[in-house]
Amino acid sequence: MASGQIRKIQETIKDLGVEAFLVMTKNNRQYLSGFTGSAGMLLIAKNSAMLFVDPRYFLRAKKETAIPVKPLEQYPSVLKRSGIKKVGVEDLISLREFNNLKNPTGFRWTITHDVIENFRAQKTAQEIAFIRKGSQIIDETFKYIRKYILKYIHPSEAEIAYKIERIGKNLGAEANAFDPIIAFGPNAAAPHHSSSNKKIGRDNFLLLDFGFKFKGYHSDFSRTLFVGRPSAHHEKVYNIVLNAQASGIKSAKIGIEAKEVHSQVYDSIQKAGYGKFFTHNSGHGVGLQIHELPSLSPDSDQVLRRNNVATMEPGIYLPGKFGVRIEDMIVVSEKTEVLSRIPKDFKSMVINI
Repeated sequence: MASGQIRKIQETIKDLGVEAFLVMTKNNRQYLSGFTGSAGMLLIAKNSAMLFVDPRYFLRAKKETAIPVKPLEQYPSVLKRSGIKKVGVEDLISLREFNNLKNPTGFRWTITHDVIENFRAQKTAQEIAFIRKGSQIIDETFKYIRKYILKYIHPSEAEIAYKIERIGKNLGAEANAFDPIIAFGPNAAAPHHSSSNKKIGRDNFLLLDFGFKFKGYHSDFSRTLFVGRPSAHHEKVYNIVLNAQASGIKSAKIGIEAKEVHSQVYDSIQKAGYGKFFTHNSGHGVGLQIHELPSLSPDSDQVLRRNNVATMEPGIYLPGKFGVRIEDMIVVSEKTEVLSRIPKDFKSMVINI
C-alpha cells in the first residue's frame, strides 16, 4: 500500500509550492509508510522518501516498511545535505514539535491542512476489507449482547460495556475503537454518556454505541433497544430517527456534497417536529481514526467520493426522558452499501422482559 500512497504525496508536492513534505503524525505516517510505531519522521521528497526513527523502533520499522529507515539523529544532516529549502508540514503537530523543526535553521516551512487526510478518506479495497471485518465483529457482538440482556436481568451499563470489550476481543478485535456508550433511559439523552453503574430497567430505551479496531482500522455502530413495553410515543420517535437515517443513506452518492447529506437527515427530523433535539452531525468518516474525513456536517466543504467510508447516525435526545440513535457505516459507491447486517426496524429492537 505504502508506495502508491507515497507517490500521491510526491505528485502533490509541486502544487503545495514546496520541495518536500515532512510527516510527523502517527496515523498519517502509518498510512504512508506502514510503520505503526508511535514516534518517527517521514520525509518525502519529489523522487525519494525516508523514515527516521529512534533506536526503540529501528528493527520494527525495518520490518514494517519498504522505505529506507535511518536513525532519527541523522535527520538534520540528511535534510541539510539534500539541498531542500521549502518543506511542507502538517498543521496537526504541536507547537513544541514545530519549534524543534527550526533547528536546523535555514528552511522555509509551509503549514498544510488535510493534505494526507483527503487521500485517507478514499479507502483502498484492503482498507475496506479491514473495516468490513470490524463491522462483522460488531454484528456478532451485538447478537450476543442482546441475548445477554435477556438472560441476565438488569445488568448495569458498565457491565454491558465490559462484556462488549471481552466479546469483541474473543472474536478477533484488537481493542475497542472507543469506550462503549451504554445508556439507559434518561442517560441516553446525552449523546456521549459515560457508561455508569446504573442498572438497566424497564419500559425505556437502551442505547448501545460501540466499535472495534481491526488491523488498526476503526468501526462504529449504534442500535437503540427498547426494554419492556413501548408506548406509541416511543415507537413514533424511533421511527422518525430510522426514516432520517434511510433518507441520509439514500442521498449519500458519489459527487454529492457532504453538507447536503446532512441536510437531508436534519430536514427529515425537523419536519417531524424534533429538529432541536438532533444535536450533532449526521456522520463522519472512519478509518485509522474513529473520526476522520468526510464530515457529514452543515459546514462541511467535502464532496463524497467513491470508497468513502462514513457513519450515518441521526439521533433524537429528549432531556429527562430518553434518547434514540441509529448508526451504520456506509461505503459510498454507485450503490451505497450499508456494512452492518443487524436489523433496525422497531419490532426487532424490542426486548420483552
